[in-house]
Amino acid sequence: MWPLLLLAMDIGATHQAALAAYKQHKFADAVAQFTEALKTEDPASVEYGESVLLLGQSLYLESKYAEAVPWLEKATAAKGTTPEAAYMLGNACLLTQQNERAVKAFAQLFQVSADSATAHLTTARMMMHQDLATEAAAQAKKALEIDPKIAGANFLLGEVAIYQADIEGAIAALKKEIEINPTFAMAHYRLGDAYTREERWDEAQGPLERSVWLNPNYSGPYILLGKVYFKRKELANAEGVLRHALQLDPQNPTAHYILGQALMQDGKTEDGKKELARWQELKNR
Repeated sequence: MWPLLLLAMDIGATHQAALAAYKQHKFADAVAQFTEALKTEDPASVEYGESVLLLGQSLYLESKYAEAVPWLEKATAAKGTTPEAAYMLGNACLLTQQNERAVKAFAQLFQVSADSATAHLTTARMMMHQDLATEAAAQAKKALEIDPKIAGANFLLGEVAIYQADIEGAIAALKKEIEINPTFAMAHYRLGDAYTREERWDEAQGPLERSVWLNPNYSGPYILLGKVYFKRKELANAEGVLRHALQLDPQNPTAHYILGQALMQDGKTEDGKKELARWQELKNR
């Protein structure tokens, strides 16, 4: 009996040492200790489940994504797993180009079916966070194949198109999004943005105004609308919307710059110089 008791104490000590290393953010040490603990822990025990989970998370936090995946998959298959584990698993799969496994992980995280349009669209959004724009577009298209009316997929395709300088593609995608979801302020904003990139000032005005009316507390559309008015020589309108933009976002250098130009052209030289000086100050920070 004594040898068994000593063995149990030794097993417990290894697990506690692993936990201590994890809590101290010594993840390389935690990996070594949890790996050792798992050799002797009972698979039916609470300690074993904890070791599996924290080994996977330690590997992830050490940027050893490929090694983390199988342990995180094992952890997320157990009852009572944490959302954090599914999030880490999904990102680890993305970072090791295992996209279908990522879809399953994010579906679990957001509690939707893995073969649903929502699962693919959620994965697409997560891919955008990892700068995987081409892969994100592919997932958004899969979502639209499953559900052509799903909100957000065409918006994401529009964002990707703008990022890839495909402005006509962006305009087409954003118009489709607005057909599906006409009260989505960001879709109107990004459509206006796309038009301004081609200097189509008249076409940009309507979407930007609709974006402002739908979400009056976001400075972005006001700034672009101010630019539209400035380019159309509507200097009083430009000043008004840009001053409102600066009430929402006083540190925005672009707003100060366009406002300064508009004031200078409108003969308000001293005020214009102040705005341009403020732009220069913010730009050089």
